[in-house]
Parts: sequence; C-alpha cells; structure tokens
Amino acid sequence: MKKIIYILSICAVVATIVVVLVMNKKTTKEKTQMVADVSSAVAVKIITVKDSTYVVGFSSSGVLQALRELPFVSDVSGRIVNIYVDEGSVVNKGTLLIQLDSEMLSADVASAEAAFEGLKKDYERYKNSNAQGGVTDQQLDNLHTQMVASESRYVTSKRHLADASIKAPIAGTINKRYVEVGSYLNPGSKLFDIIDNSQLKVMCFVTEKQILDIWKGQMVRLVSETFPGETFAGKIVFIGDKAERSLNFPVEITITDGKKELKSGMFISVNFNSDTQKNGIIIPRNAISGSVEAASVFVIKSGTAKKQSIVVGNMVDEQIEVLQGLQCGDSVVVGGLINITEGSKVKSVQ
Repeated sequence: MKKIIYILSICAVVATIVVVLVMNKKTTKEKTQMVADVSSAVAVKIITVKDSTYVVGFSSSGVLQALRELPFVSDVSGRIVNIYVDEGSVVNKGTLLIQLDSEMLSADVASAEAAFEGLKKDYERYKNSNAQGGVTDQQLDNLHTQMVASESRYVTSKRHLADASIKAPIAGTINKRYVEVGSYLNPGSKLFDIIDNSQLKVMCFVTEKQILDIWKGQMVRLVSETFPGETFAGKIVFIGDKAERSLNFPVEITITDGKKELKSGMFISVNFNSDTQKNGIIIPRNAISGSVEAASVFVIKSGTAKKQSIVVGNMVDEQIEVLQGLQCGDSVVVGGLINITEGSKVKSVQ
C-alpha cells in the first residue's frame, strides 16, 4: 500500500511539473508574440477626422501666352532687297519690315498712270464733241469703259508698288525671322512670327463642377515656380460655353499685375477662390493613395490599417475636400503611407 501511495505521489508531482512547464511555455509564447507584434508595427502619423469650415477653392494650370501671336506671311511676290528688322526687334504697327525689288513695279505704275491720264483727256474731248453732235453716244460709252478699265489697272499697279514695302500689321516683337536678303517671295511665304506681349494671358481648364463657382470678371491669383514666394493677379475674361473632349471647360485669364520678367511660354498655376463657405471634412492631400478620380485612404481600426475608398471634391490650399467615405472620429494615416498595406499593424507617432 505504501508503495502504491509513493508511486502516486511521484506521478502527481511530475504531473504538476508538466502543467507548470506547459503554462510557462504558453505565457512565454504570448509575451514573445506580443513583443514581436509591437516590434513589427509600422510607425505612422495619424490625424483624427473632424468637421471644418472652409472656403471653396481650386487650382488649374496653363502656359502663359502673348496677347496676340501672328505668323506673318507674304501676300505678294518679289525678290527681297532689304530687311530692316531682326529677331528681337520691337516694331509698331506700320513699321517697314522688308523692301522688295520695285523697279518693274514703278515702271508699271508710270505706264498705267500715263495711259489713264491720256484716256481721261480723250474722254473730256469726246464729251464736248458728243454735245455738238460730232461723236455718237456709243463712241463716248466705249471710251468711258476704256477709261474705267485703265483707272482700275492704275490703282492695282499702285497697290502692288505699295505692297513691295512690307509693313508690320500689328505692334509687337519679332520673335522669329524666316527670310534673308535675296530670297524670292511667293504669296503665302512665311516672313516673321510677331508677338504682342504688351499683356499676357493664360488658358486653363476647369471641370463641370468647378465652372459653377467662377464668373467672368472674377479676380484670381497666379503662381509661377520661376518666381517662388510671389503671386500675380489676373482676371477671368472668357469662360467657354462648351466643354472640350476631356469634358473640361476652357477659361481665359489676362494678367493684370505681373512682372516684366514673365514671358510667354512659362508654366503657371491659377488659384481660383470663391466667397462660398462650406462645412465638411477636409484632409491633407498627402493622405490620399491613388489618383483623385479613384482616391483612397488608410483608416486605422484596432491598430490595423484598412484601405477605405473615398470621393473627393475641390482643393482647399494644401488640403482636399472629402465628399464621401469618411466620418468624424475616423483615424486616417497622413505620414508613412509608403510602408503600409492592407492589414498592416501600425503604431502612431508624433
């Protein structure tokens, strides 16, 4: 009996030891897993979504253009004997640009003038003779027809002579010259590109939603990366009534307060502001993954990142309006997005 009790006691002790070891192993495993989870959590920056009052605004971009740009072509023919301007020359309307060989044209004018003056004198004599019965009405009419045709030829020859002195049709700057002395021109030959940069303009595009918040005459703010920290004023002078193929509407803006250093061809951003105040959710632009058309954010739930699709609206400075997909109180990742995916464990850091 004592032997049996002794064996049972030993078994009980061994069983107790086994149970303790198993429990210790489980506890150690849980602690190890906890430490592993904490060490594997990705550090991210998080904000809590809340309602805000903001002014609706948005931006677009475009390229500065001169008020007018004229590809000037020839409407006459002839050989160039002199060119009076070069690239970069500033010209006024009517400034002489090119002189063509006009020797034959001058001779033609002199011949046409002599013929016309002779017929005028003959017509006056015929009129007097017709009054006295010496010339028939038909003879007088025939001479009158010849005189009119001669006058037309005289006027045409004078116009050709005048056209041999090619003048600037607008004021501006010669941006490109295509001809040289000795070149022979035909109608349609390219001569110069003339730009009138006395005032600059920019053409940009807005969406069908954004067009409802702008109007003709509205002042806008323009920013150029060429001049960091500076802003320029502009005014909307045209809003298209029909969308382009991209379903965006063209908007033309003239610069009303710019620097002389602003040049045609520079890239510029246009910031449109509205007097309309709205109440809703706005988040930093860098919180968004994907494109604006298919936007999503990472929302944190129980320490885990969950991808959430959202619908966005207009830009508000460096933030963007959220129309659908988020609620007040949601925790949204705004820093460290590159290190997380769906289901990633995260920890918040300041």
